[in-house]
Formats: sequence, structure tokens, C-alpha cells
Amino acid sequence: MSRKKETSNAVEILSRRYIKGDPDRKAALEAERVNAEVARMIYDLRTEAGLSQNELAVLIGTTQSVISRLEDADYEGHSLSMLNRIAKALNQRLTVVMTAKDPEIGTLRYAFQMVLQDLRRAKELTVDDLAQQSGIDRNEIINMERNNGYWPPPCTLHKLSQFYGIPTRRLAALVGIIKEVPPEIRQSASRFAAQSESFAKLTEEEKKVLDEFVKFLKAE
Repeated sequence: MSRKKETSNAVEILSRRYIKGDPDRKAALEAERVNAEVARMIYDLRTEAGLSQNELAVLIGTTQSVISRLEDADYEGHSLSMLNRIAKALNQRLTVVMTAKDPEIGTLRYAFQMVLQDLRRAKELTVDDLAQQSGIDRNEIINMERNNGYWPPPCTLHKLSQFYGIPTRRLAALVGIIKEVPPEIRQSASRFAAQSESFAKLTEEEKKVLDEFVKFLKAE
């Protein structure tokens, strides 16, 4: 009779006993992890800059006790405005990225990025060219092509739809705005993403793959 392999990992044991199957506890644990990561990040950046808690507090117009709380792993009151003030004081840039829990959504977003890059390259347009011709801000174009966590607003998707002739709802499906994405879009996007590469110029094979995917997207 075989026995299950025992584990001596305390974290895994606790996870199995108290968290597995309990979504509320799992969510609470995830929140604690985020709080601890933020606290550690503030501490690391401050010490790397050679600043005391009091010196950082002076720079952002608060008190040493506030900085102490922010560096406490159990603190739950972090705000974007405060983190942004700290980032500026430490010569850092604060960015907010949302990633999809569903891996298929990640694939859709990657396909969205690649199809935008390929469509622009197929027309031999620079980012500035596309911005001028489509009316979309160049920073938005850069974010859409390079930042997997960027969510373009509906007006931008509409402009892309008008410029490339692809239905807005199909673009929205790739971005992940539509919750119930049709299976055929998921499958086609997955095939396209698997065959796409990020090069300066499209090869004939890449053009063929792009043409097939765009044809699918444009189909009603």
C-alpha cells in the first residue's frame, strides 16, 4: 500500500489545512502578501537612497510615524497618492499594472499587442505616424503595444476600429473587456500569438499569419 508523500513545509501544511478551498481566507492571504511586498519595497528604496524614516517623511511632507506604518508588513492603508509621493521623492516612477488571473485572457492580451504591432509595421508606420493618422495619443499606442497590463479606453478602441476596419467588439474581446469571449476568438488568438514574433520588419510568413488573423477579426 502506497503512502502519500509527506511534507515538512510549514507554509504548505498551513495552506492545505486553513486556506485551500476557502476563497475568503485565500483572498485575505493574498492581501497580506501585497501589503508585505509594498512595505518591503518602500523600506528597500528608502535605505538604498540612504535616507532615514524621518528624512523621507520631510521630503514628502509627513511624519516619521507615517513612514514607519507604511513599512509595516501588517499595514493595510497604502494609497496610490502616498505611494506616488514616495516614488517622486525617491526618484522612482509609480506604475499600476493589472494582470489577468485567467491565463487565456493573458493570451488574448498578448495577441492584441502583437496584432497592433504587426498592423502598424505592415503599413510601415512609426508610432508617431500612427498617432497622427489615427488621432490616438502616441503614449497610448506605446502602452497598448508594450504594456500587457494597460487597458485602453473605449474611445481608443473605437479609433483603432475605424483605422484598421476591425469591429470594436472584436478588439474589446482581445483586450479582455468582454467577459464571455467566444471560443473561436480564443482559439484564433492563441494560434496567432503562438506564431507571432516581435521583429522590426514582417516576414512573408508573418504577413500571411497576420492577414489570416485580421481576416478572421473582420468577419461578422
